[in-house]
Amino acid sequence: MNNFSRRILLACCALLLLAAVLPMRPDAAASRAHITLLGTTDLHGNIYPVDYYTNQPANRGLAKIATLVRQARSEQKNVLLLDSGDTIQGTPLAYYFARKDTTQINPTIAAMNALGYDAMAVGNHEFNFGLAPLWKAKREAKFPWLAANIKQTYKSGVEHIEPYIIKNVGGVRVAIVGFITPGVPRWEIPANYRGYEFENIVDAAKRVIPEVRKKADLVVVLAHSGLERDPQTGEAFSDQMQNENAVWALAEQVPGIDVILFGHSHREVPTKVINGVLVAQAKNWGQSLARADIELERAGGGWEVAAKRSTVIPVTDAVVADAEILKLTQTYHETTEKYLDTPIATSSKTLDASTARYEDHPFVDLIHKVQMEYGKADVSLSTMFYTRLQIPAGQVTLRQIAGLYIYENTLYTVEMNGKQLREVLEHAAEFFPAWPFPADGRVRLPGYNADTAEGVEYTMDLTQPAGQRIRDLRYKGKPLADDTKLRVATNNYRYAGGGRYSAFQGLPVVYRSPMEVRELIIEYVSRTGAILSEADGNWKIAPREAFEALVREARQRELGNSGGP
Repeated sequence: MNNFSRRILLACCALLLLAAVLPMRPDAAASRAHITLLGTTDLHGNIYPVDYYTNQPANRGLAKIATLVRQARSEQKNVLLLDSGDTIQGTPLAYYFARKDTTQINPTIAAMNALGYDAMAVGNHEFNFGLAPLWKAKREAKFPWLAANIKQTYKSGVEHIEPYIIKNVGGVRVAIVGFITPGVPRWEIPANYRGYEFENIVDAAKRVIPEVRKKADLVVVLAHSGLERDPQTGEAFSDQMQNENAVWALAEQVPGIDVILFGHSHREVPTKVINGVLVAQAKNWGQSLARADIELERAGGGWEVAAKRSTVIPVTDAVVADAEILKLTQTYHETTEKYLDTPIATSSKTLDASTARYEDHPFVDLIHKVQMEYGKADVSLSTMFYTRLQIPAGQVTLRQIAGLYIYENTLYTVEMNGKQLREVLEHAAEFFPAWPFPADGRVRLPGYNADTAEGVEYTMDLTQPAGQRIRDLRYKGKPLADDTKLRVATNNYRYAGGGRYSAFQGLPVVYRSPMEVRELIIEYVSRTGAILSEADGNWKIAPREAFEALVREARQRELGNSGGP
């Protein structure tokens, strides 16, 4: 070896030795970064893996989600745990500790704190109990609640809702921006959102996202708003209020967003790319966990997204509930179970709700009876919200009656005339499919927006076009005249336009209940000691073949769902 070669060899050895003893510069070591986003949405107070209304195990809830979260954290270093809203309302457990016992920390928030959530978008159901319970839960949370499209009179304190936060995650500046569906005023009484105004999501995003983009390497949106289009076909969904769901428009019209984790619509979307934006939605009630993995590369003084992908991880029998979360919330769970097992009445026969949206049914008639009595109404409007409810013959507990009315709606009685009532019933009839039904057997069963009426008699004729289906509408045995004045009982959700019931808007309200409809039903059943066993048959579906097909399809679907939530 000549001298030149020897010098080269010695220089290389010196460089290798220097590299071994000197620390590598951070920017040289971190030319790439990997960030994992974990997302839940529409938890609705589900913690334990149980359906409180049936008292059966169910693959849902934060205790099982916790196991999936801990697994992901064991695999990845840079993980953000996020929620897209509708978090603190929805189960008897959530209700009990929002209304019956407010001395304890909110149970859902306690579990989320233990899991180390990083941020949450505010959902519309956060406002169901009013501002005091909302602010209490927000105060107790160790993570921020976000909504960039809320204009508010509150400038600071627990009442103030921040639009976004920026976190440093592994050297990457991650912006987390929240949005809420602007429909809250359509669904809530004004006192429940006093001091807050709800802006169109896209309009607010066009103002906020450019500001955020300048400060961040990665922009993540938590949207309590669903896809307004079918993710496969791109066709617009028809069953929504204007601007209620806006994720597609948000991705398409507002540059600068990298990822959107969204909710509200209770649909599951593992992955979809819209205009370069990755979007994903976990299943409601903690039935799955959304996961987005983001690869970033150094670019000048910051980072650029090199690749991104998403999926959902289902909660199954194989997922064991996390022992820490179960122990933390055990007292809440046991208190709720004891409350639900309180006997309050008897039933003369076994009843189930599988067909209660498609035929006059004693369950819905019981709701009507309560609404008409407490609201001093001539007519009542309602539907069956939970079609899996079963009440056995014999003892009836508070659990079953809670399942009869699962929402925190309050009772309204309004003044309307016969013509307006007909408009309401025609709108309700629009949710039913036209007869004859499709030959392929794909029957569109009406959901919880298809109200029926008590206090009048009528036939819903599915051979007729929408808007002309209600016939033989009678009140007190006589054809209902357009100018007949009526006191009609409904709920605050309907009165505010929920389900696109526009006929209620502007009508005078002659009664508002101070209690939820569910509590009125519990009070009534406790007082009378029995539930209705027979319906009075005041309405029916025609032709007979259409009715039989709807009932058959409903029973088959309930059988298919009997093992799950």
